Amino acid sequence: MKASVLITTYNQEKVIGQAIEGALAQVTSFDYEIVVAEDCSTDRTRSIICEYRDRFPDRIRPLLREQNLGLMRNFPRAFLECRGDYVACLDGDDYWTGSNKLQRQVDFLDAHPDYSICFHNALMVWDDGSQGPTLHSPPGRRATYHLNELLRHDFITTSAAVVRNHLVRDFPDWYETLPVPDWPFFVLHAMHGKIGYLDEDWTVYRQHPAGMYCRLANEKRMEQNIGIVRTFRDVLGPEYGPLLTDAIHARCLSLALYYRKQGNKSLAREFARMSIREAGTDGRGSFRVAAKVFAYMHVPALFGLMARCRAALRASEAGPTAGTRGVPTHRHGPRA
Repeated sequence: MKASVLITTYNQEKVIGQAIEGALAQVTSFDYEIVVAEDCSTDRTRSIICEYRDRFPDRIRPLLREQNLGLMRNFPRAFLECRGDYVACLDGDDYWTGSNKLQRQVDFLDAHPDYSICFHNALMVWDDGSQGPTLHSPPGRRATYHLNELLRHDFITTSAAVVRNHLVRDFPDWYETLPVPDWPFFVLHAMHGKIGYLDEDWTVYRQHPAGMYCRLANEKRMEQNIGIVRTFRDVLGPEYGPLLTDAIHARCLSLALYYRKQGNKSLAREFARMSIREAGTDGRGSFRVAAKVFAYMHVPALFGLMARCRAALRASEAGPTAGTRGVPTHRHGPRA
């Protein structure tokens, strides 16, 4: 089988049908299955899935859990049951809007065997109407990314990604200790190849209070991400240590500045001190880091200015076509 669409769901009776419909609407030149991992819901989610299975028995393959596993166990176990050469991920509360999405991403990975992941943009929509639709990825996203960049920041929307199957056949013990499945899942795949980006928005990424990530306050998300990067540093090879240490230092400093802006001086000082400790330097290096943190804490605008300068420098060093040779990009604006 060429591809599997993996949908994970729990208590999503109001939206699961839209996710399944988007997967069924794919127009492809190959056969694909839709694997729906239903985690022992307490609402009508399971019965809705079974209705779709009865209508499309050759396409839909439900995995109906006998007891609730939780997302950190349900997702990897369902992934290992996917039979396709490629696996397209789809959260049960998101949905696809492009009927050629799966074909285009599979074509990309077929044409680029040194890539392990292909992803695209996503349109974020707030169910409560608190914000208007916003694209997840900023303009100017490059066509190719690598593991080092993904270790620093999770820039892939789950429902926008297709991965090459059979690269990851065992999930390490540390995987289930993390609070979210998608970032470490993509890291494990990025260890086997490059990451390709198509500048299309074929996915609607719902933002709603019931969402695992959306319901967290900004500061809790930031603290959660620091913990994830620390785990990466603990379990990955020493060659990634300096990069991850720098990423933790930068995230702690960002959180210190956030708390300073919120007027929480105690937590601002705590994370400022933590950012100095996490820098992992001694002697003069430690003094320079402390001086930098002191300057940022008293002139917060410096942090953003320096970040923009570093980004511009990296872009100029890479050149306008770096990482894009032989990789097609497709551009259009957000949908109305």
